[in-house]
Amino acid sequence: MKNSRFSAKAVLLHSSNYRETSLIGTFFTDKYGLVKLVVRAAKTKKSKFSSIKAPGAVFDIEFGGKGELKNLYTAEIVDSIIIDETNLKIHLYLHEIIIRTLELEAPVQAIFESLLNLMKEIEKIGDSTQKEFKLRQFEFQLLSELGYEFSLSHDCNGKLIEEESFYEFIPSQGLKETSKVDQNYVSQGSSILRFKEGAFENEQSKKFIKYIMRSSLDTISTKPLNSSKFFRLNKDAN
Repeated sequence: MKNSRFSAKAVLLHSSNYRETSLIGTFFTDKYGLVKLVVRAAKTKKSKFSSIKAPGAVFDIEFGGKGELKNLYTAEIVDSIIIDETNLKIHLYLHEIIIRTLELEAPVQAIFESLLNLMKEIEKIGDSTQKEFKLRQFEFQLLSELGYEFSLSHDCNGKLIEEESFYEFIPSQGLKETSKVDQNYVSQGSSILRFKEGAFENEQSKKFIKYIMRSSLDTISTKPLNSSKFFRLNKDAN
């Protein structure tokens, strides 16, 4: 982006201290994807950015400057998602996968809208299995939007997934039929097809779908996803 002034809807995914009174914020925007912005004087008592770290806040922002690190000029809260404490780690996980899979200033509006919708949905869902299913759907959409989609109806050789057959997952290829039915990371075709249709078939299905999404995300992440956060998330979402 050239040196100019830009406006966008945004959520703050991460912030770190910058000098004595400021912050560097990583924002996810609808028009420009991930942007890194200096939030000047954010830590002072009378800062106009005093609410910038409010959990669940959605902003209309204006920013600009040269290079990858730009300046935040204005930020107005236009929506707020009330985050229950029990869901906080889920939201942090969502922030993490966005930061680690997207490039700076690469617009992905469909993912932005899906993230906001999911953040709101999570707060309305009481059933932990349904929360987990929504997370897996979002992960799959993210992979698809970034060009790393794999088929859930065909194996890596183009053959239709069969309910009675067993499959392993290879991140660079997709699902592959296998005879290793006793392995941890193998699933029956029926479980894969049920997920595609909108449900988990059983506990083994939940574990396998988690595994294939996590393996794929790790492949494209700038660095491996924080395993401890991931397993804490599993504990919360199950």
